[in-house]
Amino acid sequence: MRLVVTRRIKPLKFGGIIIPFLSIILGVFLATIALYALARVPPGLVYSSIGVSLVSPQMLQTFVMLVILGVALIIPFNAAIWNIGAEGQIIWGMIASAFIGLCIAVHYIYVSPSAAAQYSGVPGAFILPTPTATGKEVVAKLSMSPQAGVALMLILASLAGAMWALIASLMRAFLDIDEVATTLIMNYIAYYLYNYVVYGPLQGVTISTSGFGLSNPLHPALQFSRISVSTTATWEGVGIMIGVFIMAWFILRHTTFGLRLRILGSNPNALKAAGISVRKYIVAVLTISGAIAGLVGTIFFAGNMYQLMKIKTITTPPTHNIGYTAILVSWLSMLDLRGVPFAAYIVASLFQAGINLQASLGSISGGAMISSGALTYVLIGFVLTTFTILRVFSEYRIRIVRGRG
Repeated sequence: MRLVVTRRIKPLKFGGIIIPFLSIILGVFLATIALYALARVPPGLVYSSIGVSLVSPQMLQTFVMLVILGVALIIPFNAAIWNIGAEGQIIWGMIASAFIGLCIAVHYIYVSPSAAAQYSGVPGAFILPTPTATGKEVVAKLSMSPQAGVALMLILASLAGAMWALIASLMRAFLDIDEVATTLIMNYIAYYLYNYVVYGPLQGVTISTSGFGLSNPLHPALQFSRISVSTTATWEGVGIMIGVFIMAWFILRHTTFGLRLRILGSNPNALKAAGISVRKYIVAVLTISGAIAGLVGTIFFAGNMYQLMKIKTITTPPTHNIGYTAILVSWLSMLDLRGVPFAAYIVASLFQAGINLQASLGSISGGAMISSGALTYVLIGFVLTTFTILRVFSEYRIRIVRGRG
Protein backbone atom coordinates (compact mmCIF):
# COMPACT_ATOMS: atom_id res chain seq x y z
CA MET A 1 0.00 0.00 0.00
CA ARG A 2 1.45 3.33 -1.10
CA LEU A 3 0.47 6.96 -0.80
CA VAL A 4 0.70 8.63 -4.21
CA VAL A 5 0.73 12.41 -4.48
CA THR A 6 0.42 14.01 -7.92
CA ARG A 7 -0.01 17.65 -8.88
CA ARG A 8 -3.32 18.53 -10.48
CA ILE A 9 -3.07 19.51 -14.13
CA LYS A 10 -5.96 21.94 -13.78
CA PRO A 11 -6.77 23.86 -10.60
CA LEU A 12 -10.11 23.31 -8.91
CA LYS A 13 -12.92 25.32 -10.43
CA PHE A 14 -13.64 28.42 -8.33
CA GLY A 15 -10.87 27.31 -5.95
CA GLY A 16 -9.74 30.91 -5.52
CA ILE A 17 -13.08 31.68 -3.87
CA ILE A 18 -14.06 28.38 -2.29
CA ILE A 19 -10.78 27.65 -0.49
CA PRO A 20 -10.51 30.98 1.41
CA PHE A 21 -14.22 30.86 2.26
CA LEU A 22 -14.04 27.30 3.61
CA SER A 23 -10.81 28.10 5.45
CA ILE A 24 -12.51 30.90 7.36
CA ILE A 25 -15.67 28.90 8.18
CA LEU A 26 -13.90 25.69 9.19
CA GLY A 27 -11.03 27.52 10.91
CA VAL A 28 -13.36 29.53 13.14
CA PHE A 29 -15.42 26.41 13.89
CA LEU A 30 -12.34 24.42 14.91
CA ALA A 31 -11.00 27.35 16.94
CA THR A 32 -14.31 27.53 18.80
CA ILE A 33 -14.06 23.83 19.68
CA ALA A 34 -10.45 24.25 20.83
CA LEU A 35 -11.27 27.28 23.00
CA TYR A 36 -14.15 25.45 24.64
CA ALA A 37 -12.13 22.27 25.21
CA LEU A 38 -9.07 24.04 26.60
CA ALA A 39 -10.52 27.04 28.41
CA ARG A 40 -14.29 26.47 28.54
CA VAL A 41 -14.92 29.57 26.42
CA PRO A 42 -18.63 29.49 25.45
CA PRO A 43 -19.03 28.98 21.65
CA GLY A 44 -21.86 31.49 21.55
CA LEU A 45 -19.57 34.12 23.02
CA VAL A 46 -16.96 33.44 20.35
CA TYR A 47 -19.45 33.80 17.52
CA SER A 48 -21.05 36.92 18.98
CA SER A 49 -17.62 38.54 19.42
CA ILE A 50 -16.79 37.83 15.79
CA GLY A 51 -20.19 39.14 14.67
CA VAL A 52 -19.70 42.40 16.58
CA SER A 53 -16.18 42.77 15.21
CA LEU A 54 -17.36 42.49 11.60
CA VAL A 55 -19.18 45.81 11.96
CA SER A 56 -16.94 47.41 14.59
CA PRO A 57 -15.27 50.71 13.62
CA GLN A 58 -12.46 49.77 16.00
CA MET A 59 -11.12 47.21 13.51
CA LEU A 60 -10.84 49.78 10.70
CA GLN A 61 -7.27 50.82 11.56
CA THR A 62 -6.10 47.19 11.55
CA PHE A 63 -7.90 46.70 8.23
CA VAL A 64 -6.10 49.68 6.69
CA MET A 65 -2.67 48.45 7.77
CA LEU A 66 -3.38 44.86 6.70
CA VAL A 67 -4.42 45.99 3.22
CA ILE A 68 -1.18 47.95 2.84
CA LEU A 69 0.91 45.07 4.16
CA GLY A 70 -1.03 42.51 2.12
CA VAL A 71 -0.15 44.48 -1.00
CA ALA A 72 3.47 44.80 0.16
CA LEU A 73 3.76 41.01 0.50
CA ILE A 74 1.80 39.98 -2.58
CA ILE A 75 4.22 41.82 -4.87
CA PRO A 76 7.25 39.63 -3.97
CA PHE A 77 5.11 36.53 -3.35
CA ASN A 78 3.95 36.68 -6.98
CA ALA A 79 7.61 36.46 -7.93
CA ALA A 80 8.16 33.52 -5.53
CA ILE A 81 10.29 35.79 -3.31
CA TRP A 82 9.18 35.29 0.26
CA ASN A 83 9.42 38.44 2.34
CA ILE A 84 8.80 37.39 5.96
CA GLY A 85 10.44 40.58 7.22
CA ALA A 86 7.57 43.07 7.17
CA GLU A 87 7.83 43.32 10.98
CA GLY A 88 11.40 44.64 10.82
CA GLN A 89 10.57 46.93 7.91
CA ILE A 90 7.68 48.44 9.89
CA ILE A 91 9.99 48.93 12.88
CA TRP A 92 12.46 50.86 10.74
CA GLY A 93 9.60 52.91 9.35
CA MET A 94 8.70 53.84 12.93
CA ILE A 95 12.29 54.76 13.78
CA ALA A 96 12.65 56.90 10.65
CA SER A 97 9.32 58.66 11.28
CA ALA A 98 10.32 59.36 14.88
CA PHE A 99 13.66 60.79 13.76
CA ILE A 100 11.90 63.27 11.48
CA GLY A 101 9.02 64.02 13.84
CA LEU A 102 11.13 64.42 16.97
CA CYS A 103 14.46 65.74 15.68
CA ILE A 104 14.00 67.45 12.29
CA ALA A 105 10.46 68.80 12.11
CA VAL A 106 10.66 70.35 15.61
CA HIS A 107 13.23 71.96 17.85
CA TYR A 108 13.10 72.14 21.63
CA ILE A 109 13.35 75.15 23.91
CA TYR A 110 14.05 74.82 27.64
CA VAL A 111 12.34 77.51 29.69
CA SER A 112 11.45 78.16 33.31
CA PRO A 113 7.93 77.21 34.46
CA SER A 114 6.97 80.87 34.68
CA ALA A 115 8.16 81.57 31.13
CA ALA A 116 6.41 78.51 29.70
CA ALA A 117 3.02 80.17 30.07
CA GLN A 118 3.80 82.64 27.29
CA TYR A 119 4.04 79.78 24.79
CA SER A 120 0.55 78.50 25.61
CA GLY A 121 -1.63 78.99 22.57
CA VAL A 122 1.25 80.11 20.35
CA PRO A 123 0.85 78.56 16.85
CA GLY A 124 3.40 75.81 16.30
CA ALA A 125 4.38 75.57 19.98
CA PHE A 126 3.66 72.53 22.14
CA ILE A 127 4.60 72.28 25.83
CA LEU A 128 5.64 68.75 26.75
CA PRO A 129 3.41 67.27 29.49
CA THR A 130 6.13 67.01 32.15
CA PRO A 131 9.27 69.07 32.94
CA THR A 132 12.87 67.88 32.94
CA ALA A 133 14.67 66.61 36.02
CA THR A 134 16.03 70.13 36.56
CA GLY A 135 12.53 71.59 36.63
CA LYS A 136 12.78 73.20 33.20
CA GLU A 137 9.72 73.09 30.97
CA VAL A 138 10.26 71.83 27.41
CA VAL A 139 8.59 73.59 24.49
CA ALA A 140 8.54 71.85 21.09
CA LYS A 141 8.32 74.32 18.21
CA LEU A 142 7.76 73.37 14.59
CA SER A 143 10.75 73.88 12.30
CA MET A 144 8.66 73.42 9.15
CA SER A 145 5.05 73.24 8.08
CA PRO A 146 3.11 70.21 9.40
CA GLN A 147 2.45 69.06 5.83
CA ALA A 148 6.16 69.06 5.02
CA GLY A 149 6.93 67.25 8.28
CA VAL A 150 4.39 64.49 7.58
CA ALA A 151 5.63 64.15 4.00
CA LEU A 152 9.22 63.77 5.22
CA MET A 153 8.17 61.17 7.78
CA LEU A 154 6.51 59.09 5.06
CA ILE A 155 9.42 59.45 2.63
CA LEU A 156 12.10 58.53 5.14
CA ALA A 157 9.99 55.67 6.57
CA SER A 158 9.60 54.23 3.10
CA LEU A 159 13.33 54.57 2.41
CA ALA A 160 14.21 52.97 5.76
CA GLY A 161 11.95 49.99 5.08
CA ALA A 162 13.40 49.65 1.59
CA MET A 163 16.99 49.76 2.84
CA TRP A 164 16.30 47.13 5.50
CA ALA A 165 14.75 44.84 2.87
CA LEU A 166 17.63 45.62 0.48
CA ILE A 167 20.07 43.81 2.78
CA ALA A 168 18.16 40.54 2.49
CA SER A 169 17.58 41.03 -1.24
CA LEU A 170 21.29 41.41 -1.96
CA MET A 171 22.09 38.27 0.03
CA ARG A 172 19.41 36.38 -1.91
CA ALA A 173 20.41 37.73 -5.33
CA PHE A 174 24.19 37.51 -5.10
CA LEU A 175 24.90 34.93 -2.38
CA ASP A 176 21.83 32.73 -2.91
CA ILE A 177 21.00 32.90 0.83
CA ASP A 178 17.36 32.03 1.47
CA GLU A 179 15.36 35.21 2.01
CA VAL A 180 12.88 33.47 4.34
CA ALA A 181 15.57 32.91 6.95
CA THR A 182 17.29 36.28 6.52
CA THR A 183 14.13 38.41 6.61
CA LEU A 184 12.85 36.50 9.64
CA ILE A 185 16.12 36.89 11.57
CA MET A 186 16.32 40.56 10.62
CA ASN A 187 12.96 41.17 12.32
CA TYR A 188 14.52 40.37 15.70
CA ILE A 189 17.62 42.38 14.92
CA ALA A 190 15.30 45.31 14.20
CA TYR A 191 13.58 44.86 17.58
CA TYR A 192 16.90 45.15 19.45
CA LEU A 193 18.06 48.11 17.37
CA TYR A 194 14.72 49.79 18.06
CA ASN A 195 15.31 49.46 21.82
CA TYR A 196 18.82 50.84 21.40
CA VAL A 197 17.40 53.91 19.65
CA VAL A 198 14.68 54.39 22.29
CA TYR A 199 17.24 54.27 25.10
CA GLY A 200 19.77 56.28 23.12
CA PRO A 201 19.41 58.91 20.39
CA LEU A 202 15.62 59.26 20.63
CA GLN A 203 15.24 58.98 24.40
CA GLY A 204 12.94 61.61 25.88
CA VAL A 205 14.20 64.49 28.00
CA THR A 206 11.40 64.89 30.55
CA ILE A 207 11.04 63.22 33.96
CA SER A 208 8.41 60.82 32.60
CA THR A 209 10.54 59.68 29.64
CA SER A 210 14.25 59.94 30.50
CA GLY A 211 15.63 56.52 31.38
CA PHE A 212 12.27 54.80 30.97
CA GLY A 213 12.56 53.66 27.36
CA LEU A 214 10.30 56.37 25.97
CA SER A 215 10.81 59.08 23.38
CA ASN A 216 9.36 62.55 23.55
CA PRO A 217 5.72 62.72 22.39
CA LEU A 218 5.06 63.71 18.79
CA HIS A 219 3.97 67.30 18.22
CA PRO A 220 0.12 67.37 17.84
CA ALA A 221 0.40 69.18 14.50
CA LEU A 222 2.28 66.18 13.09
CA GLN A 223 -0.19 63.59 14.35
CA PHE A 224 -2.55 62.01 11.83
CA SER A 225 -6.23 63.01 11.89
CA ARG A 226 -8.62 60.35 13.15
CA ILE A 227 -11.75 59.67 11.14
CA SER A 228 -13.98 59.69 14.23
CA VAL A 229 -13.80 59.28 17.99
CA SER A 230 -15.00 55.66 17.70
CA THR A 231 -11.96 54.48 15.72
CA THR A 232 -8.20 54.92 15.65
CA ALA A 233 -8.20 54.87 11.84
CA THR A 234 -6.89 58.07 10.26
CA TRP A 235 -7.63 59.89 7.03
CA GLU A 236 -3.95 59.82 6.14
CA GLY A 237 -3.82 56.05 6.64
CA VAL A 238 -6.83 55.52 4.38
CA GLY A 239 -5.26 57.76 1.73
CA ILE A 240 -2.00 55.79 1.88
CA MET A 241 -3.94 52.52 1.59
CA ILE A 242 -5.81 53.64 -1.51
CA GLY A 243 -2.67 55.07 -3.11
CA VAL A 244 -0.62 51.91 -2.47
CA PHE A 245 -3.38 49.65 -3.78
CA ILE A 246 -3.80 51.63 -7.02
CA MET A 247 -0.03 51.79 -7.56
CA ALA A 248 0.36 48.03 -7.04
CA TRP A 249 -2.57 47.28 -9.33
CA PHE A 250 -1.04 49.38 -12.10
CA ILE A 251 2.44 47.85 -11.67
CA LEU A 252 1.27 44.23 -11.57
CA ARG A 253 -1.37 44.45 -14.30
CA HIS A 254 -0.25 47.12 -16.73
CA THR A 255 3.55 47.18 -16.81
CA THR A 256 6.29 45.00 -18.25
CA PHE A 257 7.83 44.96 -14.78
CA GLY A 258 4.71 43.32 -13.33
CA LEU A 259 4.60 40.75 -16.13
CA ARG A 260 8.23 39.81 -15.55
CA LEU A 261 7.58 39.43 -11.83
CA ARG A 262 4.91 36.84 -12.55
CA ILE A 263 7.23 35.04 -14.94
CA LEU A 264 9.93 35.09 -12.26
CA GLY A 265 7.52 33.33 -9.92
CA SER A 266 6.56 30.63 -12.41
CA ASN A 267 9.55 30.18 -14.72
CA PRO A 268 12.70 32.17 -13.86
CA ASN A 269 14.64 30.30 -16.54
CA ALA A 270 12.48 32.00 -19.17
CA LEU A 271 13.75 35.38 -17.97
CA LYS A 272 17.33 34.16 -18.06
CA ALA A 273 16.85 32.82 -21.59
CA ALA A 274 15.57 36.22 -22.66
CA GLY A 275 18.72 37.86 -21.28
CA ILE A 276 16.91 39.55 -18.38
CA SER A 277 18.75 39.85 -15.06
CA VAL A 278 16.90 37.79 -12.46
CA ARG A 279 19.09 39.27 -9.75
CA LYS A 280 17.92 42.76 -10.60
CA TYR A 281 14.30 41.77 -10.22
CA ILE A 282 14.90 39.96 -6.94
CA VAL A 283 16.51 43.09 -5.50
CA ALA A 284 13.81 45.35 -6.91
CA VAL A 285 10.83 43.34 -5.72
CA LEU A 286 12.05 42.94 -2.14
CA THR A 287 13.05 46.59 -1.94
CA ILE A 288 9.63 47.74 -3.16
CA SER A 289 7.96 45.44 -0.65
CA GLY A 290 10.06 46.88 2.18
CA ALA A 291 9.32 50.43 1.08
CA ILE A 292 5.57 49.85 1.30
CA ALA A 293 5.86 48.10 4.67
CA GLY A 294 7.89 51.04 5.99
CA LEU A 295 4.89 53.32 5.41
CA VAL A 296 2.94 51.33 7.99
CA GLY A 297 5.61 52.37 10.52
CA THR A 298 4.54 55.98 10.04
CA ILE A 299 0.88 55.03 10.45
CA PHE A 300 1.73 53.34 13.74
CA PHE A 301 3.83 56.23 15.03
CA ALA A 302 1.88 59.26 13.81
CA GLY A 303 -1.56 57.66 13.89
CA ASN A 304 -1.61 55.62 17.09
CA MET A 305 1.46 55.65 19.34
CA TYR A 306 2.71 59.27 19.10
CA GLN A 307 5.93 58.21 20.86
CA LEU A 308 8.34 55.30 20.76
CA MET A 309 8.11 52.86 23.66
CA LYS A 310 10.60 50.16 24.57
CA ILE A 311 9.92 46.57 23.60
CA LYS A 312 9.75 44.60 26.85
CA THR A 313 9.84 41.19 25.18
CA ILE A 314 10.12 40.16 21.54
CA THR A 315 6.65 38.64 21.78
CA THR A 316 5.09 42.06 22.49
CA PRO A 317 6.48 44.47 19.87
CA PRO A 318 4.67 47.78 19.22
CA THR A 319 3.59 46.38 15.85
CA HIS A 320 1.41 43.75 17.59
CA ASN A 321 2.97 41.24 15.14
CA ILE A 322 0.85 42.62 12.33
CA GLY A 323 3.68 41.97 9.87
CA TYR A 324 3.25 38.24 10.44
CA THR A 325 -0.54 38.48 10.42
CA ALA A 326 -0.36 40.10 6.97
CA ILE A 327 1.10 36.86 5.59
CA LEU A 328 -2.28 35.23 6.22
CA VAL A 329 -3.95 38.09 4.34
CA SER A 330 -1.78 37.52 1.28
CA TRP A 331 -2.39 33.75 1.36
CA LEU A 332 -6.16 34.04 1.89
CA SER A 333 -6.27 36.35 -1.13
CA MET A 334 -4.66 33.50 -3.14
CA LEU A 335 -1.98 36.05 -4.17
CA ASP A 336 -4.64 37.95 -6.10
CA LEU A 337 -4.61 41.68 -5.44
CA ARG A 338 -8.39 41.83 -5.77
CA GLY A 339 -8.78 39.51 -2.80
CA VAL A 340 -6.59 41.55 -0.43
CA PRO A 341 -9.31 43.91 0.90
CA PHE A 342 -11.67 40.97 1.56
CA ALA A 343 -8.97 38.93 3.31
CA ALA A 344 -7.80 41.97 5.29
CA TYR A 345 -11.38 42.65 6.41
CA ILE A 346 -11.84 39.10 7.70
CA VAL A 347 -8.46 38.95 9.44
CA ALA A 348 -8.89 42.42 10.97
CA SER A 349 -12.29 41.33 12.29
CA LEU A 350 -10.76 38.20 13.85
CA PHE A 351 -8.02 40.36 15.34
CA GLN A 352 -10.62 42.64 16.92
CA ALA A 353 -12.72 39.63 17.96
CA GLY A 354 -9.86 38.45 20.17
CA ILE A 355 -9.89 41.81 21.98
CA ASN A 356 -13.68 41.80 22.34
CA LEU A 357 -13.70 38.19 23.51
CA GLN A 358 -11.11 38.88 26.19
CA ALA A 359 -13.16 41.82 27.47
CA SER A 360 -16.29 39.65 27.57
CA LEU A 361 -14.51 36.84 29.41
CA GLY A 362 -13.13 39.35 31.90
CA SER A 363 -16.58 40.72 32.66
CA ILE A 364 -17.95 37.19 33.17
CA SER A 365 -15.14 35.82 35.34
CA GLY A 366 -14.23 39.06 37.09
CA GLY A 367 -10.76 38.98 35.57
CA ALA A 368 -9.34 38.46 32.09
CA MET A 369 -7.72 35.03 32.38
CA ILE A 370 -6.77 34.73 28.70
CA SER A 371 -4.92 37.47 26.84
CA SER A 372 -6.50 39.00 23.75
CA GLY A 373 -3.35 38.08 21.82
CA ALA A 374 -3.73 34.40 22.68
CA LEU A 375 -7.39 34.41 21.67
CA THR A 376 -6.58 36.21 18.43
CA TYR A 377 -3.79 33.80 17.53
CA VAL A 378 -6.03 30.81 18.18
CA LEU A 379 -8.65 32.18 15.79
CA ILE A 380 -6.18 33.22 13.11
CA GLY A 381 -3.98 30.14 13.62
CA PHE A 382 -6.80 27.70 12.95
CA VAL A 383 -7.84 29.63 9.84
CA LEU A 384 -4.26 29.53 8.59
CA THR A 385 -3.88 25.80 9.32
CA THR A 386 -7.17 24.98 7.60
CA PHE A 387 -6.22 27.10 4.60
CA THR A 388 -2.87 25.31 4.26
CA ILE A 389 -4.51 21.87 4.31
CA LEU A 390 -7.21 22.83 1.82
CA ARG A 391 -4.64 24.47 -0.45
CA VAL A 392 -2.63 21.25 -0.56
CA PHE A 393 -5.71 19.22 -1.52
CA SER A 394 -6.66 21.78 -4.15
CA GLU A 395 -3.29 21.60 -5.88
CA TYR A 396 -2.47 17.90 -5.44
CA ARG A 397 -4.28 14.60 -5.82
CA ILE A 398 -3.63 12.19 -2.95
CA ARG A 399 -4.42 8.53 -3.58
CA ILE A 400 -3.81 5.28 -1.71
CA VAL A 401 -2.58 2.58 -4.10
CA ARG A 402 -2.56 -1.09 -3.12
CA GLY A 403 0.35 -3.32 -4.08
CA ARG A 404 3.87 -2.50 -5.14
CA GLY A 405 3.34 -1.90 -8.81
